[in-house]
Amino acid sequence: MNTLARGTKTKRKRRTKGPSDKIRSLAAISLAGKVGYLKLGDLVGQNSKSADAAIEKMTKRNFKQGDTVYPSSSQKGPVVCLVRSGRVNIIRTSASGRDLDVKTVEAGTIFGDMPMLGQSMLGARAVAAEPSKVTFMNAGDFEKLAAASSAVGLNLARQIGPRLVDAERRHEQSAFQPVTSRVASLLIKLGGGNKEVTGYTHQEMADMLGVYRETVTNGIAELKADKLIKVGRKRITMLDPAALRKMETI
Repeated sequence: MNTLARGTKTKRKRRTKGPSDKIRSLAAISLAGKVGYLKLGDLVGQNSKSADAAIEKMTKRNFKQGDTVYPSSSQKGPVVCLVRSGRVNIIRTSASGRDLDVKTVEAGTIFGDMPMLGQSMLGARAVAAEPSKVTFMNAGDFEKLAAASSAVGLNLARQIGPRLVDAERRHEQSAFQPVTSRVASLLIKLGGGNKEVTGYTHQEMADMLGVYRETVTNGIAELKADKLIKVGRKRITMLDPAALRKMETI
């Protein structure tokens, strides 16, 4: 009885620790693709004087290295940050208090929390990596920017639309596809219409899928055993692309 009780207690203790450091690292890699993907140049083009004039009227602050840029106690409601100069580190702190580096963003990058722009920090914070100037933009400011540059709305749709489709596809895959099918789908994508996928390690592919390296290795081994692919050093040849595409289908 005592042994059973101790075993049960130990399992409960493990569950309260939350995800492992490896899982947290994978989550940070995934987050890097979601935070700070939007660039000012993608929205307004490289030479938009009207947009520049609108941005100059918005709230801006200078930060020293190590200063917290986001979240900002002076900004209320949904807000995004535009890095005008310098570099900013995006950091996520785990439940254990460990800081995980997500990515470093440079001048021209937009990040923050504003659903209308498809932007979310997902619990991450931003710290100045060096002396930096940052413009803060709320929903009203963005509407003024869109009014100043007629291309903003269309360019925003061009940026967010494909990401939404990709996010929906990934959700479907993670919810309903076995990992081997997800590996097959990734190979089709990386091949870009060709039969060969070159230059990717199992770890890099695992990072793309948000799984362990061993999981990708096992999936590739199954595809190889079924003679769907041929494996070399950083080179995978798709022997039956049609069969791999069929595996993508849910």
